[in-house]
Amino acid sequence: MTSNYEPISSESLLQQELPSQIKISTWDTFKHHIPRIIITCIIDVFVPLLVFFLLENHVKPVFALLAASSPPLFMIAYKAIWERSFDSMGFVVSTCLITTAIFALVFNSPYILLLEKSLLTGIGAVVFTITLMPLQCCPRQCQWRPLAYYFYFDLIPVNRTEFGLPDSVFDNNEYTELTGEDNKGKISSMKEATQVYAWVYDHSSSFRISCYFMTSAWAVAFCLDFIIRFILICSNLSIDQIYYWGQITFCILAGLCLILQICTMIVERKHTLAFIEQWKIENLTPSLSTPSR
Repeated sequence: MTSNYEPISSESLLQQELPSQIKISTWDTFKHHIPRIIITCIIDVFVPLLVFFLLENHVKPVFALLAASSPPLFMIAYKAIWERSFDSMGFVVSTCLITTAIFALVFNSPYILLLEKSLLTGIGAVVFTITLMPLQCCPRQCQWRPLAYYFYFDLIPVNRTEFGLPDSVFDNNEYTELTGEDNKGKISSMKEATQVYAWVYDHSSSFRISCYFMTSAWAVAFCLDFIIRFILICSNLSIDQIYYWGQITFCILAGLCLILQICTMIVERKHTLAFIEQWKIENLTPSLSTPSR
């Protein structure tokens, strides 16, 4: 009876430890975060653009840019105070708008004011490119990773169960402490998402590749937009023609990147979920994969 009891006991413990019996799909990891994605995109991207285009013909460009930067700055402060998280998209948008406002204070030529729109994408290209550099600074306090990684974390803060990860995959007691903080609500969930994404980034090559790929894609797109707008300004086109073709260029590049971003996230999530299932089989079920002697 002893020999029959031990394997049954170990299997039951493994089933309690492993949530792999629950089928985790790509849609399951996205659907709960759609409202958060929509709200963040509206406040960080669409509202600033709307404010800027409504005010640019009525006030000085510097005031229009500063007013447009206020919604993402509000979102940064809200997430930092209430969620203890970093609004990466709001940071990029507000940094570009405020930096461009400084240029608008210095120059007053109509062509320079056209160039200020390309400065937005030029600065964005620099920000994305910097995060691709293999820099190390206070590794325990600050992990330097591609900017797309922080977009994942900010827009889709998944928890352990959404990825089907058991508690034992974490190396220290920090996760156990976090899961016990039920009374803190979103603060606890954001801390959990931080640790989950850190583990996935360290172990899943498909997730790392997608972060580097999308960061590079946005950097190239913003850089191309800056170069094309600069070439248009240096040409013999009128100001209206420069503005018209500049807007078309930006919409095409941004649309292509958004489509590429969605496709990349879908493919990445399928590979990441498959990797996690395979990792659990190889690392958490040794007694089931090897016959007992």
